[in-house]
Amino acid sequence: MQTTKQQLLSLLKRAGSVTVEEAAGALSVASMTARQHLVGLERDGLVGTERVRRGPGRPHYLFSLTPKGEETFPRRYDILAQILLDEVGALHATEIAGLSADQKRTLIIKRSADRLAERFRVPVEGRSLEERVAAVTEVMNQIGGFAEWLPVDGGFEIRDYNCVFTRLAPQHLSGCEWHIHLLTRLLRWPVRHEVILNGHGACCRYLVSPEGGTLAGA
Repeated sequence: MQTTKQQLLSLLKRAGSVTVEEAAGALSVASMTARQHLVGLERDGLVGTERVRRGPGRPHYLFSLTPKGEETFPRRYDILAQILLDEVGALHATEIAGLSADQKRTLIIKRSADRLAERFRVPVEGRSLEERVAAVTEVMNQIGGFAEWLPVDGGFEIRDYNCVFTRLAPQHLSGCEWHIHLLTRLLRWPVRHEVILNGHGACCRYLVSPEGGTLAGA
């Protein structure tokens, strides 16, 4: 069972930023209680505030995670770094001869994702797509994400609020390619990727449609 403090930190991670009233509603507590906890988190340096106006009337204060607050959701850079180093070290000169920089990157992305998929392989035989999605979401949490899944119209979605690539390469899609390939291999099912802006941050959304069809030989 999460404490109120942990619930608030998780809420801010998902939403990006919230007002006292929004926090109170999400946690089903009184506004005074939410305010007290948020002020405590601010005092601890985990949360910061920003004054904003939303139409006429008194200004509102938005609460969001500080860099220190973000550190309460650690990313497993060590796992990714080790796998990437192993794959780079295993490359043979003949395998990359004549390849462009993008082609080399794609090769490393696929190989490292394949290696990770082998390490964290989840059983899929005899399991429903929903069960696969739940199992793969747990794998994402093990390797440093803050991921959740839910049913949506037309299938399921997995949201990762703590993607390791948002800091490593925020201006590039290589991380998305890596995760798409990894999730496809783990699920043995195709996925589609979107980025959703949420307040002060963004999260990766992976859509899994039952209409996708099983990937032969995945």
